Amino acid sequence: MGRLRELARFGLVGGFNAATYFGGYTAGVLIGVPYLLSALVAFALSASLGYWLHEHWTFKGGAPTVRGWLRWLAAQGAATGLNLLLLALLVDGFDVGKILAQAVLLPVTPAVTYVVGRRYVFSRA
Repeated sequence: MGRLRELARFGLVGGFNAATYFGGYTAGVLIGVPYLLSALVAFALSASLGYWLHEHWTFKGGAPTVRGWLRWLAAQGAATGLNLLLLALLVDGFDVGKILAQAVLLPVTPAVTYVVGRRYVFSRA
């Protein structure tokens, strides 16, 4: 039961971070920041907030470190890269529709970041 609660907290933080990313990206674009810079800043802010929330609430470690934060950013970046690679493979290699392919891959990034985060990033209470 404890692992299910942990997964639920992970999902809630992930949803909050997705909204934070989209809101930050949109705000940046609306005020005239170039869209790629907006995306980069929004990623860094939402992933950093996610690290803090996961450390304190999801995994209940409460001992954030710069090393842990950098590992989390790397895990997020690697999971996003894996998603892009698989997306290109499905779309260009297997002729799956672009939207359907991304829909199929939706669980990839959260699954990868959960496993990596739990094992290598976050401290334990």
